Amino acid sequence: TSFLLSQKKWVAGLAGVALLVVDVIAPVPSSIVMLANGMLFGTVAGTLLSMAGGVGAALVGFGIGNQGERAAQRWLGEAALSRANSFFQRHGMMAVIVSRPVPILAEAVTIIAGLSRMPAKKFFPAVLLGLLPTALIYAVAGAYALNFRSGLYVFLAVLGLAGVVWVAGQFLLRRQS
Repeated sequence: TSFLLSQKKWVAGLAGVALLVVDVIAPVPSSIVMLANGMLFGTVAGTLLSMAGGVGAALVGFGIGNQGERAAQRWLGEAALSRANSFFQRHGMMAVIVSRPVPILAEAVTIIAGLSRMPAKKFFPAVLLGLLPTALIYAVAGAYALNFRSGLYVFLAVLGLAGVVWVAGQFLLRRQS
């Protein structure tokens, strides 16, 4: 993050987006990058940069999953892939939405969505719906933060929001059944 904060704004913006994109395959602290986007660019631009990076990561992860079916069959087995397909038939959009703010889970769900052949017309709207509150909350916190310690509270708030969305989604799914 000190690298991001010490660069010219356009370099920091590109670096922030790139770091969020590679988060799908590398251990990048995306919450800190999103917080830095808010600190450097304010609420609106910070949110948009974080959204661009998050959507880029989702595109990469979905593509990895889409192209990795043969390897997944070898590593996971046919039964595990069948369970993943069944899960994504029932809860795919909700799983994608709720997983966005959760480190590691977001990337795993993105790849599994690709493996499960979740339709892109469902996947990408779910990514946007899950990513927008996360990116916005971090950007607002970054824009008004005095230090990165406040990021912990923001992270917990984002996880709480994901929990509320999951519970609401389960309630709506049960009502439809």
